[in-house]
Amino acid sequence: MLRTKLFKAFAALVILFGAVSAIFSIKMVRSRVVEEAQNQVRLNLNGAWAVYHSQQQKISTVLQLLASKNDLLEAARTRAWDNPELLSRLEALRIKFDLDYLSITDADGRVTQRAAPPYRAGDYRRANPAIARACQGETVSGASILTEDELRQEADGLAERACLQLEPAPQSRPLSRTVENRGLVLQSAVPIMHASRVIGVIYGGILLNRNEALVDQIREVVYKNETYQNRPLGSATVFLDDIRICTTLRLPNGNRALGTRAEREVAARVLDNGQPWIGRACVINDCFLTAYDPIQDERGRTIGMLYVGMLEKPFRDLQRGIIWRYALLFMVFISIALVTAFTTANRLARPIHRLVNAAKSVMGGTYPAPVAGGQACRETGALVHAFNQMTAALRERESKLQDANESLQAINRNYMEMLGFVAHELKSPVGTILNYVYLLNEGKLGGLTEKQSRAVKNIDGNIKLVLEMIRHYLNLSRIENNELQPNCERVDAGEDVLKPLLEAYDPEIKAHQITLDNRVPPHTMVLSDLNMTREVFENLISNAIKYGRAGGALVIDARPKPDAMMEFCVRNDGEGIPADKLGLLFRKFSRLETSRGIRHQKGTGLGLFITRNIVEAHGGSITVESVPDQWTAFRFTLPAAPAIAANDKEQTHHA
Repeated sequence: MLRTKLFKAFAALVILFGAVSAIFSIKMVRSRVVEEAQNQVRLNLNGAWAVYHSQQQKISTVLQLLASKNDLLEAARTRAWDNPELLSRLEALRIKFDLDYLSITDADGRVTQRAAPPYRAGDYRRANPAIARACQGETVSGASILTEDELRQEADGLAERACLQLEPAPQSRPLSRTVENRGLVLQSAVPIMHASRVIGVIYGGILLNRNEALVDQIREVVYKNETYQNRPLGSATVFLDDIRICTTLRLPNGNRALGTRAEREVAARVLDNGQPWIGRACVINDCFLTAYDPIQDERGRTIGMLYVGMLEKPFRDLQRGIIWRYALLFMVFISIALVTAFTTANRLARPIHRLVNAAKSVMGGTYPAPVAGGQACRETGALVHAFNQMTAALRERESKLQDANESLQAINRNYMEMLGFVAHELKSPVGTILNYVYLLNEGKLGGLTEKQSRAVKNIDGNIKLVLEMIRHYLNLSRIENNELQPNCERVDAGEDVLKPLLEAYDPEIKAHQITLDNRVPPHTMVLSDLNMTREVFENLISNAIKYGRAGGALVIDARPKPDAMMEFCVRNDGEGIPADKLGLLFRKFSRLETSRGIRHQKGTGLGLFITRNIVEAHGGSITVESVPDQWTAFRFTLPAAPAIAANDKEQTHHA
């Protein structure tokens, strides 16, 4: 019985697709939860960096303000460093802004004053890259490593704070020493300037070893100090190499996990390869979703890591909860689907085979007689009726569309043939007229009165406009007939294209009082059709002159692109184009209005349409940028010509 067969088929499909859907959905839920967790960890890492960089920016800002103080400038200029009042002020500022050390050097990098006990001076610090660059006039901020001796020189207690006892770490990389005496610092170095000359450097920073305030602030900002099942939800750590020097993680005894080390796999990726590491990791007996980013010094060397991590358990619990809810919902929907399948099979059994046969006939291109509804239920009867109406409408519409398509194709062919014929036929007589106008202008056919000369110039301008229209319509005919096929060769864009064009446009450029700035390097070679390339530059330069501001600049530039393309730019000062009008520029017959109304320049509205088609026919692209009332720039790319080997150049020269 068809009803039974349909029901069995529907039931099998429902169960099969339900099972597949369940498996896929469970995997998707797991994947989605993990993906969302990883995205959250990435966002958390960005938040940690924001706190880190804000601390770094704070140090830099404080030192820049200090470097501009008059008393400090005067002391640096006169080298009067034995001023107790200045030292007292510097020490007060160091304490106020929570700097662990604050020092001043002369222009040679010799320390002249330190604002922290024991106030040592006289040593040279130019070996420090940041201070060396500051001596050259740069302001430098970033992370750096200070040795134990350097820490002792800067301030009392720093070396003791930096010293960490390293914990045994079987999962970490081998390490011969058991104590870490170096310090990771955030520091800035700012030049002290007088009369554009460096007369000293002020530098200072904070020690990150045991800097609980920094990691606690990161945890507070990123995780809002949230907890899950009485445990902190998130954690943050700063590493010196693979050693935790400040962290919110705690050992089982409650102490911070200072001196513990990162896993071997993490250290290899982040420290050795300079790449971030995001993934699941077991850290101090807890499973976390973690993210590590390299910390680099002023020379770009990876010297440590910034870490954030979230407890994995909340995400696992969320994942299990979603899967259980989905499983319950899935069982409900399966039951509903089976009931619906039985009902649908029962109501569709009788007329369904007639609809199938009729649909096959329509698919094969023949229209059958109307399908009989028989004893079908109301819905199936409506379906049969709709199918019959559809086939009738399709038959009628197909006939009309075929007639309309043939008519439109004939009209378009006639239009394009007429356009090409008229434009081609006009080219010769208009060229003859232009030659005679040239002879009249040059006085070759006798002298002209002033009134006659003005009339001839007017004729000359209009004939050139007609020639431009003819050229554009011929190109339009080629585009519409798919005949725009470039004949590519090596073309010197500067010598073969721009030089003759700019010579031809020189009178117009001078008449508009436009400053020409041709920045195209010599021997800028492209692989293109010479005539088409001239057409592109002619259209863009002509527009730049027409719509350029009197007294403004016209800049032409070129630069190579990494994808073996050469990018050109034609930029002019002028009224510009509103942002909402930029998309209309490359349309056929498109002409825009400006704030002063319709542009007074005449034209076909085809120049940029043709330009875009020529550029794209060469495999390039063209874009436009504009700032209203300031400038407009057109950028387009053409294939760069490959370099010619020396022997090929010699053969070409002999040929």
